[in-house]
Amino acid sequence: MNQATSVLYFHHLQTLADPHRPVTAADGSLLATPLASLSAAMFVAVAGGMSHPSPASAIPLAPLGRTKRVGGDKRTGMSVDQIKDILERDLAVGQYFVTGDLTQEIFADDCRFADPTNDVSGLSRYLTALGLLFDPPYSSVQLDGIQVTGPSQIEADWVLGGYLKFPWTPKVTPFKGHTVYTLNPEGLIQSQVQTWSISPWTALAETFTPAKLPPPKA
Repeated sequence: MNQATSVLYFHHLQTLADPHRPVTAADGSLLATPLASLSAAMFVAVAGGMSHPSPASAIPLAPLGRTKRVGGDKRTGMSVDQIKDILERDLAVGQYFVTGDLTQEIFADDCRFADPTNDVSGLSRYLTALGLLFDPPYSSVQLDGIQVTGPSQIEADWVLGGYLKFPWTPKVTPFKGHTVYTLNPEGLIQSQVQTWSISPWTALAETFTPAKLPPPKA
């Protein structure tokens, strides 16, 4: 997703609670109303030919706040296999893509989190973003596999799907994803980069498609 599309998309996240709130630029100037900016985002997405997932350019996301230290003391000096085991638990049990329930001590506070629609720097900001998205009771992560692929690299395959917390409860049809984790010299995760089986355009379209929540689980 290019810079213009990303800016419009994330200004929508700021205005979900009030569809009539104007979208403004960093200097306070008016960009558009939420509905107008959504239309523009979709137009840019189509015009840009967003058929192949690729990490977006980093942009400032005001709702996510500034990067700050989170969690306890960092677990430096751990082996890549130990980090892999923790990630495996956080994904399969903690469901952290949905819940945000990850082991904060194995991530660098300035870790980069990139996927085909977003690029966030900062663990605290990423956790804030996760809290805005999936509705945990109606969403899940299925871990298909995770392995060490290099001295400082771990890769995981998974399936993610569910419903978002927005007022119109959009459904995210389960899709396959691949994550590459890269460790820094201290043994902390410095980057988490995802690729998806769906295009950024599909993800954007689903985000703004109303749906109904399924019946509560028994």
